[in-house]
Amino acid sequence: MHASFGLIALLSSAAGALCATVPYNRSLTLNAATLVTPEVVHTFPNGTNMENLAVRASGQILCTIITGPDLFQVDPIVDSPATLIHSFTGYETLFGIAEVQPDQFYVLAGNASAATLTSVPGSWSAFHVDMTSFDSEGTATIDKVADFPDALLLNGMGLLNQAEGLVYVADPFAGAISILNVNTGDHYVAINNSLTVPAAPFTTPLGVNGVHVFQQPDGPLYVYFSNTAQSLLARMPINATGVPTGDAEVVASGIIADDFTFDSAGNVLQAVIGSDEIVKINPATGTITVLAGSPNNTELRSVSAAQFGRLSNDSTTLFVTLNGGNLGAGGPVVPGAVKMLELGTTLA
Repeated sequence: MHASFGLIALLSSAAGALCATVPYNRSLTLNAATLVTPEVVHTFPNGTNMENLAVRASGQILCTIITGPDLFQVDPIVDSPATLIHSFTGYETLFGIAEVQPDQFYVLAGNASAATLTSVPGSWSAFHVDMTSFDSEGTATIDKVADFPDALLLNGMGLLNQAEGLVYVADPFAGAISILNVNTGDHYVAINNSLTVPAAPFTTPLGVNGVHVFQQPDGPLYVYFSNTAQSLLARMPINATGVPTGDAEVVASGIIADDFTFDSAGNVLQAVIGSDEIVKINPATGTITVLAGSPNNTELRSVSAAQFGRLSNDSTTLFVTLNGGNLGAGGPVVPGAVKMLELGTTLA
């Protein structure tokens, strides 16, 4: 059975059409001279829609494609070539990716068509990608971890508990966050509340999107999640097994948000797909600072995810994926790409 997405509902790129109607709750406005200029790591062919990325300890970047079931690797340098790691036969698209143990990655695959704007509920699966064999043998070892027969669309993925092999998986259509044990394949819905479901201000069914865990030293453990339809970033206190220990709260609103990451101080570096920007959000104050991009240009067109480099020379470099507005979001369309932002002192 196929379920129609609608013109603004297929994937996170669709939110780009909505950016002009949602005001920011900005407490600080930066002038153009302050903004960071993105540099191109790799540009994919026209029509390629990128979704997410993960950075290896080697510094190399793994990135997922929505318009094909393909996992690529690029080097963390300007004008890097892209190497195909694996194409997932029997699937049409890849979404979230997360590293659990060193060089052991997990990706979400399913059947969703950009051409027909349809999804196949129940077609979603999680796969293990062993990159150590790719380095030694030239071929990654791929194993299926679990099928999700009740899933409508699996999108974001974030590490929850490394020792136990637990990850969070977000289903934006169902408005729910599941916990997956990558060692056993067991999974269950752990979080489903008023801030995870798709709701106003938009009618898109993309609710909870990015999902990641963060804890300040000696502070509470939180799961943070973005909600594209509700245009917000929220967080919820949890225990080590991912079970909520308190109510969810809104950290920032007025941002058509996709995936995100954290800096060392606990600020959220958020990809704002609706306005083609990367912003820094202070969870303590809710202050939103624009670091790069603009609704008025295409340099970060439909930016969808962000991760910091892991080498000594790129620890303040933010790598981002762009889906390029390829899926009917309105406005200009550019090729999907991986870009990098040297943030430096803007993180202070």
